[in-house]
Amino acid sequence: MTEQQSRQQQIKVRYNETSATFASQFIVNINGDELILNCSPGPLTDPATGESILTVDCRIGMTMSAARRLHDVLTRVLTQQRAGGETGPAEGRPAENMQQ
Repeated sequence: MTEQQSRQQQIKVRYNETSATFASQFIVNINGDELILNCSPGPLTDPATGESILTVDCRIGMTMSAARRLHDVLTRVLTQQRAGGETGPAEGRPAENMQQ
């Protein structure tokens, strides 16, 4: 084991919430050095008015550096999936490590 490997901290993932919310539409707001990602399952039609409404089920706030890391992780995972690589976590481990 190299010195660098021995200095790496082992992190376990514990899911406080195990349910997942489906999202296909996103609204991004940037305010200074933070980014807010608003997630929606898609537009719905209000039966009373006939208007299309985009309901936001989940909001995620992050710093711009965290947003860049998320971008990098998503790019790598989507590139691997497109190339036919592994598409999900193995043995309960996260597919990518956000702590880079």
